[in-house]
Amino acid sequence: MLFPEGDWRHLSRLKASALQRLCRLILDEAQGLIAAAEDGGCHSAYLALYRHIQERDQLVADSFNRWSRSHALSHLVLWRQHNLITDEEFAAFSPETRAAVDAWF
Repeated sequence: MLFPEGDWRHLSRLKASALQRLCRLILDEAQGLIAAAEDGGCHSAYLALYRHIQERDQLVADSFNRWSRSHALSHLVLWRQHNLITDEEFAAFSPETRAAVDAWF
């Protein structure tokens, strides 16, 4: 599918807020991991946090690296899968783009 120009512009406008939401999610998860692991000591908490950041770093890369129209649909699918855009933001995409994303779920 050729990602439409208007959808590409809309996706690009949403990039900063989607990244902010993903970072907030990762940081919230990290706080929970640290609190849960502290019973095992600081080193245990550190190791849990380190593993978490490594795992989530791949999601950040997949969701935001290789920023081009040829990768736009895969970015949007990941954003939708991880609730990085609102329903209202998603509704502003063309019907064709929304259908292509919805086909993944």
